Amino acid sequence: MTLSIDDKYDLIYAHEEQFAYRLGNEVVKKPEVSVWMILIPILFLHHMHKVNEYKAGVRSFAQGILSPQKKALDKAYKEASAGEKIHYDLKDYFSESDITTEKQQRTLAEKQVRVIRVMEEHYLAMLTVSAETFADLLKGAYLNRGEYRRYLNRLEKAEKELYEYLKNEVHTTEASKKVIKQMEKSGERLRAEEMRRLF
Repeated sequence: MTLSIDDKYDLIYAHEEQFAYRLGNEVVKKPEVSVWMILIPILFLHHMHKVNEYKAGVRSFAQGILSPQKKALDKAYKEASAGEKIHYDLKDYFSESDITTEKQQRTLAEKQVRVIRVMEEHYLAMLTVSAETFADLLKGAYLNRGEYRRYLNRLEKAEKELYEYLKNEVHTTEASKKVIKQMEKSGERLRAEEMRRLF
């Protein structure tokens, strides 16, 4: 049975949520286990506290990562439901804040929107094909691995521009740069693994 547009939306969002959590598990540092925890129980309690902090960190990271995907998916859903192209301005993507007041905020928003628009096209293609599973949606939108790889290249190029701006202008500490670099590297690897699995 072919999925409804609402079912497709749910399937795509669930997939993006899983991806965000997998990425979070790689980027957020997990507390290490020590043999001393067995010998000194108080250390085990401390470790469990750190594990809970880690889980909360992964959850928070995943929700932050999902924000642009949700914006892109929501816009694609509206377009697919209307059956026509809808033009969105920069402010339509960031209605919760005034991004025009500061040049750095506007530049950052513009770079984020480039990433979102690439994802929007991707989601729109998936929302408009007949399918029963996520793999069917992907294969309906992209006829072969090469086409899907071209989409990933466009997405990674837009993300790279965003990450470079973040590293140079916003999050300039070495620790922040390391996290951004890890996000970029892990994201590319996870997508490549996914492509091999689905195509």
